[in-house]
Amino acid sequence: MSVLIAIPVFRVACKVGIDRGRAWSVIDELVLWAITRQSKSIAALAAAADLPPQIIVASIARLMRFRLVEVTVGEGTVAFRASPFGFKSVSSGNPLPFYPKRISRRVSFVIEWATGDFFPTRQIRLMTPYRLEEARRAGTEVRVVSVEGGGPSMSHDANLNRLSDIAARGWDEQVALVDGRTAIMRDDEFMVLRVIDGIPQGLPETAGPSLRGLVAEAAALPRGTTEVPVTYAGPKEIFDPQPVVHRCNFDDANLIIGGSAQGRCLERLLADAHRRVVIHSTFLDAARFSVLSGPIKAACARGVSFDLLWGAEKDEETERRNAAQASQIARVVGEDRDLRGRFKVHMRSTGSHAKLILLDTAEDGWIAGVGSCNWLSSPFQAVELTVLLRDQRAVADVAVALQNMVGRRGLADTIATEMYITARDLRRVPSPGGSAEVSLVVGDAHDQLIRAASGAASERFVVGSNLLGSTARPGALMQGEVAAGREGVRATVVYTKPTGPLKNRHARVLAEEARSNGLALVRTRKIPLHGKFVAWDKDDLVVTSLNWASAAADPDFPWGDIGVHVRARGLATEALRKLEAIFPEMTVDPLAAESA
Repeated sequence: MSVLIAIPVFRVACKVGIDRGRAWSVIDELVLWAITRQSKSIAALAAAADLPPQIIVASIARLMRFRLVEVTVGEGTVAFRASPFGFKSVSSGNPLPFYPKRISRRVSFVIEWATGDFFPTRQIRLMTPYRLEEARRAGTEVRVVSVEGGGPSMSHDANLNRLSDIAARGWDEQVALVDGRTAIMRDDEFMVLRVIDGIPQGLPETAGPSLRGLVAEAAALPRGTTEVPVTYAGPKEIFDPQPVVHRCNFDDANLIIGGSAQGRCLERLLADAHRRVVIHSTFLDAARFSVLSGPIKAACARGVSFDLLWGAEKDEETERRNAAQASQIARVVGEDRDLRGRFKVHMRSTGSHAKLILLDTAEDGWIAGVGSCNWLSSPFQAVELTVLLRDQRAVADVAVALQNMVGRRGLADTIATEMYITARDLRRVPSPGGSAEVSLVVGDAHDQLIRAASGAASERFVVGSNLLGSTARPGALMQGEVAAGREGVRATVVYTKPTGPLKNRHARVLAEEARSNGLALVRTRKIPLHGKFVAWDKDDLVVTSLNWASAAADPDFPWGDIGVHVRARGLATEALRKLEAIFPEMTVDPLAAESA
């Protein structure tokens, strides 16, 4: 008996750039390190490393080909030492420079809906519904699998992982780029397997046991069966909001507090940019873009390329207004020869409230800024907080966040693919270690973190929020009251203005209730606070885009608000010292005020 089993599939195809080249081995790095300060002969290196001379010769030859090693001749002997370029490469602490050969390759693969297995398209037979119906009319027994209860993840990250597995054909190859213009995805085709006397024909060798079992069960059904309903039996995408902690060094200078300080910080970052800058600003303002055009043009003149992303999506009017600003900025860019071709304005909202900047430098690796400042709409007058991340693994987490924010169009999203590759490369940088701890905070992790902070605080607990809204009580006030309920803990929630249905009179009532529970609910006076933060005790500080006292994280879109938690010696104390100098009203003790 012969049966055709048709399983629905996604088909993904695109053109990729592959970097082919042998990475540096431990032996290569050891040899270069050994001759960094003193010239050595082949025999001396072989004896010191306890390796055959042939291996040392091969390593030296490769290092010389890439200008990392040079020859020295003296007293009739030939020796080798690190070149100035090689010495700089070793002393920088960065990986040795890698010079792969770039090749282009067309890649196509399918993901079957029933178990999530994926295969190169060349390994399977595809048919359209029309072709299946033709086969049925010709007398062939055709059984179509229908899948319920979910399906394989088709996220940008999942498809890039599949693409990397299929496109790279050896340990010396890796995906370097994806041409988004060539990317296609179809979901109207079937993977067709012919089963003859219970033996499937054309099933790829890499097919998993779940798929093999499904095919066998479908083939064993009675003659005349046309549809085979099954429940999805493959892996499901589960987002884990738990922050990943990176140990590193953290300098207090990388915490930027203030209004004009943010503008100076942005100008410094643009001046340091080497090749790439990605900015995500919730809101856009064409007038502010014009003010910043000087340092942006200077960076473009050095060969830096920009991507400007925005996320305003609160309501239709907000999105329409910011889309109009994006169009206006794009028009300015198109008319300016210094910006045209170097500065790209994305016209579609990401839907995220996050405020991020990501750039590379010539000497210090990549830098990421996470905080509360709308870089392309802020006049830099309100008090903002931004944390600059220099640990490459923490920066990689920011790149992944950007990838997830913009990767809605699959492999056609070029910027998302770039962020995936950037994060992959940054995670290969060795960890320097350090006394500080840094972790990116996304989604529900905000709620978990503020609850943990209110329960752990033993001296101070301070929440900063631009707005005070209807979610203030569960979002910030209850956490402050929990902390204030413990002896010796001074708790404060500071904000600038009420929002939504909450009016000034409601805010005054909330302040009275908070004071009766030992919590100071403080409104800023002349200087507005736009920063969002939580600080407790001496060392812990969270800086984010989430308005703790007026909003909650969206569980369906964890990238809607992004923050960073830094634990470094004395950081919270220093941050609160600066903030209290700006807002002296933060120093009010609610218990002292009540007794007075």
